[in-house]
Amino acid sequence: MTVNNIARNMMSDSMMRVASGKRVNSAADDAAGLAIAQNMETQIRGLDQGERNTNDMQNMVQTAEGGLDTISDSLNRIRELSVQGLNNGIYNESQRAMIREEIGQLADGIKAAVNGVEFNTQNLLDGTVNNANTASSPDGTGAVFSINDMSSIAQAMTAIAEDGSFDLEKIDAAISQVAEERANLGSMSNRMDFTANANSISSLNLVDSRSRIADADMAKEMMAVEQEKILNEAQVMLQRNAQEQEEEEKTHILQTGV
Repeated sequence: MTVNNIARNMMSDSMMRVASGKRVNSAADDAAGLAIAQNMETQIRGLDQGERNTNDMQNMVQTAEGGLDTISDSLNRIRELSVQGLNNGIYNESQRAMIREEIGQLADGIKAAVNGVEFNTQNLLDGTVNNANTASSPDGTGAVFSINDMSSIAQAMTAIAEDGSFDLEKIDAAISQVAEERANLGSMSNRMDFTANANSISSLNLVDSRSRIADADMAKEMMAVEQEKILNEAQVMLQRNAQEQEEEEKTHILQTGV
């Protein structure tokens, strides 16, 4: 093999690495390295998708928590009205009827929230979300959670409005139920924060590790390309000098016959 052929082969490898940015462009370059890099790529993409899944689930949890916040406000107003309605010495039956009417409107609002708070067309507060899998890890597993059905709260508040009992015990129980569910969702949201951050860190570390295996050392490869250019230029110059010398010899023979 001539120097020129060797230089062309070296140029092909180095130029390919410079063009792709990869040290390993095929199994022939480094079979073991390629296999390891491909496995890392699978893990990286799984972690990145898991992070996106976790963020989507967290958005759903936050939407549900926002709906519960609305219900909590309504329950506190119902309690306030009920305490007002229990003041029999001040308000007559007609006035208490107006209080019951407002409680009924608030109960309807709670029912609307239970049936209307959705994420991606899925109801969140009516018990539909049951054993939902977050799929935060590359193997598709993750935190499993449920959101309890809040329908009974709306029914209980409607009953209070209709019978005029102003039952503070039932109202307090409903307020506690909502507060407990909000606490559960808050804990889940915090867990998802940690999971998303862990996925991001793991992905970055794997990207760095894969880069050390598969990516080209651009400074080294550019130096190799420059060296190969010099080899090619030297080969061209040698061939040109040889051709010129051969032409001179032929001319001399034609002129002198020797």
